[in-house]
Amino acid sequence: MTGQMRPAAADLPLRDTRYRELETYPEFEAVTEWLRDYVQSSVPNPKMGEREYWAVVCLPFTSEADTTQRLCSVHAGTYETACVFVETTPEGQRRIGGFVTVDTAVLERDAGTDVGGLETGYPGLRFRTQPATTTIWWTAAADSREQFDALPWRPAARHLVTEVMRQGKCLEASNHSAQLARFAQAD
Repeated sequence: MTGQMRPAAADLPLRDTRYRELETYPEFEAVTEWLRDYVQSSVPNPKMGEREYWAVVCLPFTSEADTTQRLCSVHAGTYETACVFVETTPEGQRRIGGFVTVDTAVLERDAGTDVGGLETGYPGLRFRTQPATTTIWWTAAADSREQFDALPWRPAARHLVTEVMRQGKCLEASNHSAQLARFAQAD
């Protein structure tokens, strides 16, 4: 025993108490696996830019009107680039899902079709296109997750995150959860 006592939750910064709360969720392992995949795939040199240029926020704000609870989100520069959430069905079942935002031109190039073609070819996913970006939503339903994993989103996500990080520092740095980010780092 080291003689050190764990601080009471009331004495910790909000981001630390949120992490401790997330640890108790049944989705914790799935969240950390998803986070590791996303950061290793999308964030260039994650150890060097952590907090200053990219951040992970644990249990970020969720609107009361939202039917999902956000478990963690990843931010780069001024963008929220990815999120994982849980929704509770009317029957009380919990389903995990999430989204990534990617560079549309890179996604279409790598997929060999435009977003309209992707919507037809990947019916288990939802796509929302902005002028230069596309957000791709997935759920834990088998067809959705398989389609998401088969979609060539990783190079398009990495391109977007790289460009956004070049534009400036992360606006969510003060909310960064170093405890959760450690799961994103390579061994």
